[in-house]
Amino acid sequence: MTLHQLRVFVAVAEREHLTQAAAALHAAPSAVSASIAALETEYGLSLFDRAGRGLRLTPHGTVMLEEARGVLTRADAARARLATLRAGSGTGEASP
Repeated sequence: MTLHQLRVFVAVAEREHLTQAAAALHAAPSAVSASIAALETEYGLSLFDRAGRGLRLTPHGTVMLEEARGVLTRADAARARLATLRAGSGTGEASP
């Protein structure tokens, strides 16, 4: 699982549509589909039910969405904190 895969998953879950998520991510629908398929394969769980042209989260997908949002929030916070440390040090070395 990568942060990119989690971002793709969240985009699809929020839009309930693969093509709309792909457009929002500036990605090809096939790449978005491959990211979702990779997550489902890795965990052996269906994250979405395919309903007509749309997608709906399965119960497993609902859990994954909650966890993915948490991971992405923490990753973004870490990135921001490290950028602040880098900017404040002037040398690229961070102090705790």
